[in-house]
Amino acid sequence: MQAQQTPPRAVYNPPRGGAPGGGQPTGADNALLSAADRGAIGSKLRECWTGDSGAREFAAQVVHLVVTTDAGGTIRDARLGPLDAGKVGTARAFAERAVRTALSPDCATLPLPAAMRGQVHTFEITFRP
Repeated sequence: MQAQQTPPRAVYNPPRGGAPGGGQPTGADNALLSAADRGAIGSKLRECWTGDSGAREFAAQVVHLVVTTDAGGTIRDARLGPLDAGKVGTARAFAERAVRTALSPDCATLPLPAAMRGQVHTFEITFRP
């Protein structure tokens, strides 16, 4: 073990968390996105989405995620919206799949417009089959 020679330097690192059947961002920083930008984000997240179409009432399920990106546009935190946090059963499984989709290494880097890069953003994303 060696003694520390220099003081630690703090660097912002948002917490990790974990998105979409529909995958359209709505709310929070979403007002900064054009319709084409929202569609591109939805398409990116759909690449990783796997839903259990055999689950009861699958077609009626909807979940809202709140995701936070780092300055490079990579999702670093994904959590259920306040109204969806208490879901149970198949609805809970659907919600957890949405979180895993958002945090998937293959799909977590969102295609944000150049003007939005270099800043941390929070988006609300709605998932539906």
